[in-house]
Amino acid sequence: MLRTMHRMLAYRARLQVSMSTPNYTAVRKYASDASPHEENHIRSWRHGQHLGRIHIDRPKALNAMSADMVEAQHNALTAFSADDSIGAILVEGTPKAFCAGGDIKSIREMVLEQPYERNPPEGHPSQRVFQTEYNQVIDVSRCPVPYISLCHGVWMGFGMQSAHGDIRVVSEDTVFAMPECSIGLFPDVGFAHLAARMPGGVGLYLALTGKRLSKPADLLRTGIATHFVKAARLTQLTEALGTRTLRRASSKSLALSGLEPMLQQFDEPDQGESELEGLQTALDSCFLPALQHQERGRGTVEALDALVVDLLNVAQTTHKDQEKTFAVDALEALQRQCPMSMAVTLRHYSQVHQAVQAETGPLVELQGVMEQEYLMAVRLVARPDFAEGVRAQVVDKDKSPKWQPSELGDITEQSIDDTFAAMPSGQGLRREYLD
Repeated sequence: MLRTMHRMLAYRARLQVSMSTPNYTAVRKYASDASPHEENHIRSWRHGQHLGRIHIDRPKALNAMSADMVEAQHNALTAFSADDSIGAILVEGTPKAFCAGGDIKSIREMVLEQPYERNPPEGHPSQRVFQTEYNQVIDVSRCPVPYISLCHGVWMGFGMQSAHGDIRVVSEDTVFAMPECSIGLFPDVGFAHLAARMPGGVGLYLALTGKRLSKPADLLRTGIATHFVKAARLTQLTEALGTRTLRRASSKSLALSGLEPMLQQFDEPDQGESELEGLQTALDSCFLPALQHQERGRGTVEALDALVVDLLNVAQTTHKDQEKTFAVDALEALQRQCPMSMAVTLRHYSQVHQAVQAETGPLVELQGVMEQEYLMAVRLVARPDFAEGVRAQVVDKDKSPKWQPSELGDITEQSIDDTFAAMPSGQGLRREYLD
């Protein structure tokens, strides 16, 4: 694979593909008509008679969420869910970010101060982090009233918990990504559950490369977003929700159908062009075989190596500039990622995809996915790659991680199997953890 990557880099030098930088615009904080309760950077209050609002307010960290913040958000979600007068819940961030993810620096410190080799000892801080986060993901998906998120600005990592809610509003300034393979982890918080329902191999492509999506048409095409509202109209949307009578319906689907006409009044009809739509054929030719590798009798590492060869073939043979750019950018992204993270990600996403296609097994449901992701997460953060990846990306910021192992060829199928092995009884994801 290393020789293939060197060939790719030489090819890349001849292409001179330009990259654009996202343009962020500020929006003012949304007006409220009640004094909010504040707990660990999470503010919550009733807006009008029937809307519960949750505001993530840690702008200096782009709203990256610690375990304390997740628990505070869960407390607000629980309180609003138990209040029969609340007909919908609205979650929002600050002008530049909805949520940039989890607080990975603090998790790194936890495992450096209290290292372990495989399963965390009882009471280890990493247990609390992932028990809290993953139970919150499940509870968002089971919220009894419409769960509405204004995903404006940076939307990454743990911020994807909102993708398991009902309504995800993006603006022209939304920048989405799942970059966990670049820090020695894997794209978690149930993104595999969503990816298995995206067109073709798009979900695996986003997971392995960490590709940023900033075009509303792409966010809508993947199902990551449900509505596109201009940033300048987000405040108006919030006020309209706050003044609307949102009584609890006999079913959430009925409540959502009642909200849709109002949401359509703010929905922007001009979504622009979808980059992913034009790439679907080339993308599927590379990522679908990898996604289906277990059904085809291929090993995980073998499938990743074949993926690189397929991408290089597209880059060298296609006559379409858009496809050349896609293939070369994907190759460059894969070269930067942690090899073990890519292997674990491919195995996990393939298993979820296969379960969804067959419509059978625990991985069809979000809770089953989160139970598997819990054992994966607590094991991967204990490996040297996680501490090194976070160091390189957000601590020292030298962008030069030293992965262990540094080559895909040095990863054994057994080491991947070990990551997915069942945990001892009582040490997995516990649904009563946040009760």
